[in-house]
Amino acid sequence: MPEIYYLGPEGTFSHILARKRFGRRASLVACPAIEAIYDRVRENPDGLGLVPVENSSGGTVYDSVDAMIRNAGKIFLREELSLDVRIALLGHAGQEVTTIYSHFIQLKHHADWLRQRYPKARQRAVASTAIAAQKAKASPHAAALASPGAADVYGLDVLEKSHAGSVNVTHFAIIGTSPAPEIDEVRKTALIAALPNSCGSLHQFLGPFARLGVSLTRIVSRPVPGKPQTYVFFVEIEGGEHDPAAAKALARARKLSESLVSLGTFPVRGRFKS
Repeated sequence: MPEIYYLGPEGTFSHILARKRFGRRASLVACPAIEAIYDRVRENPDGLGLVPVENSSGGTVYDSVDAMIRNAGKIFLREELSLDVRIALLGHAGQEVTTIYSHFIQLKHHADWLRQRYPKARQRAVASTAIAAQKAKASPHAAALASPGAADVYGLDVLEKSHAGSVNVTHFAIIGTSPAPEIDEVRKTALIAALPNSCGSLHQFLGPFARLGVSLTRIVSRPVPGKPQTYVFFVEIEGGEHDPAAAKALARARKLSESLVSLGTFPVRGRFKS
């Protein structure tokens, strides 16, 4: 079993998903930042990384997308996973809650619930829900919005479970130094496209996909450092890059691009529950 690198520390949603996908006996290695996951995968070609890509409430995880762009041609997407994120307020039973820690995405998603239930508590954004749990452990009047499972890891009480109304799902990618093997399951293909800095270049690039019936499932624009008003695009399409319609669309789109790099075709797995 290869080493699996995830965004730590223990108790994060990345950690929970890594255990569910690879099992409790897998060699899971916590990393302090998303960039560090890419570093470890490059250093250990047999290893795999688990990185968050998008949250249904907080939007795109730009650190992940930027790292994919920087590593285009060296790192490939091997699977897409998603996690149905469940949250609880963890703290110290019987103590007043004056400060609530969590990742900014969770604070945003639970903003209305927090205003109703804890209107006087200060909200503090930290790098992960696991770090929030660590902060809560250190202070009797602090609490954390985190996974219920983090209560056991950090010796906290589940004060109450969140009842925020909308579904909160985080999409992840498994990355490696080689493309995923050929499969017949539901698939996507990821691309990094650099387009001419001219009027209508994005519209022209998208045209072949529309005309050949190839659906785009994600498109994210990112600025190119040191080149004002210049952008590169992270694109996902349905299907495999060698499927007939996709292959034709990609061939035509490549002629309209300054560069078009494939991050591979990969399976889309079912949704896990935290």
